[in-house]
Amino acid sequence: MKRRLQSGRVVRGILVAAVMSGILLPLGASAYSFKPTPSEWAMWPDFCKARYVQTSVGRKSPYHGTVPAATTQAAKARLGNDAFTHVHHYCASLIYMQRAGVARSAQERKRLLGQAEGDCNYSLKRTPPTSLIYREVANQCQTATAARSAVL
Repeated sequence: MKRRLQSGRVVRGILVAAVMSGILLPLGASAYSFKPTPSEWAMWPDFCKARYVQTSVGRKSPYHGTVPAATTQAAKARLGNDAFTHVHHYCASLIYMQRAGVARSAQERKRLLGQAEGDCNYSLKRTPPTSLIYREVANQCQTATAARSAVL
């Protein structure tokens, strides 16, 4: 009797894990889907390019293979590994801010500024205050928040 109860718990645990994986994996896979245009790519700092091509989206982009390994290593060394790991969200926020500046409607502008704010805050929370980029990221987040608040 005890064995049946234990094996039932194990089976139930496996089923719960399988269901949760089926729910959560698609969310994680689609969490970062940002795609810069060629002109946005050209204006991005090298550390943004270096990190982007390492993301799942960047590896499938036309930009993959365009960033030398030395550029990536220099960016990691300059920013620190923790900041570099999450900097692609900050980089996306830079472009969302640019896109918001030319948005055709207040609704679109507010949506883009919300994206900028969210992505920037994601990076800020994961960037150590000791990183050379911390202040830059913090300033970008404040700018995005203020700009979004100002949209009617």
